[in-house]
Amino acid sequence: MPYIAVRISKEVSATQVWQLATGITDIMTDILHKKRSLVAVSIESIPASQWFIASQDMVALQNTTAFVSGIITDGTNTEAEKSHAIAAIFELLTEVLGVLAEASYIVLDCVPATDWGYSGKTQASRKAGNQK
Repeated sequence: MPYIAVRISKEVSATQVWQLATGITDIMTDILHKKRSLVAVSIESIPASQWFIASQDMVALQNTTAFVSGIITDGTNTEAEKSHAIAAIFELLTEVLGVLAEASYIVLDCVPATDWGYSGKTQASRKAGNQK
């Protein structure tokens, strides 16, 4: 765990996709202490004509924006770690994509361990199994 979805308001190259996926995986591993083999990242380009800020599309604004949504297990990271990760993700986005619109959002959604998991097991059931 975790799963991170990245949406970007322009086409990106294969190199940029690789840089973002690798960089986000590093942030999840190094800052949030997640197991590298379980970090999943998806990256999607949205046409600039279909992304709006203040009722104007990104073509009219001549800008780029991004939305990053990450899901992590509640209680596994401190507020400081999450804040550091959000800052690092934004820095990575600007390094790879250039200047971004102010309305570029990064969300770390903390989900209860009972409400999600991988390979058919919740995080809570994994933790309970490890304590036996």
